[in-house]
Amino acid sequence: MKKWLLMLGIAGTLVIAGCNNDSSDESNSDSESQTEDQSSAEEESKNDEQAMKKEIMSVQMNMQDTFQPYQSKIAAYEEAMVAEEPDPEAIKSAGEEAQTAAAEAADAASNYSIKADLPEDVMTTYEEALPSLQSYYEEVASALESNVEEADLSQADEKFSEFTEQIAPVYEDAGLLKPELKKEFS
Repeated sequence: MKKWLLMLGIAGTLVIAGCNNDSSDESNSDSESQTEDQSSAEEESKNDEQAMKKEIMSVQMNMQDTFQPYQSKIAAYEEAMVAEEPDPEAIKSAGEEAQTAAAEAADAASNYSIKADLPEDVMTTYEEALPSLQSYYEEVASALESNVEEADLSQADEKFSEFTEQIAPVYEDAGLLKPELKKEFS
């Protein structure tokens, strides 16, 4: 009888141990499944983040391609103004080119539309910032129209700073460095 009880005890222990391992295998498979789901969700999130960064950089490059020809003429005028020995003829010539470029850039900014696969709030941020860019170019044209030899572009620079500050959150939220767009456009 003792042998039977001993055998029954050992058999019961083996059955309990076997069932216990089965449930831990099931829980391991459940946790592996959850881990796979989490990692695929993280990977998808990372891919979405990378796609957004790519789109933001694409928008920046398109803006740069559009406004660089105009901004480079304005930058050339500013350089002529601060030259060690300013040449009045060079200043006047660069100023006239910059004035024409600024007027054309203001028109380009008013008609500029952003074509990108970005979230609605990011698109809205860009669209709300474009009038500041347009104002910058209008201010440059106005300042150059009043006095080409000694134009005060400080108000225009404030408008460009306003434009930059308006779109800065787009870059910061995406984990990108805020670009110096005036240099990028020049």
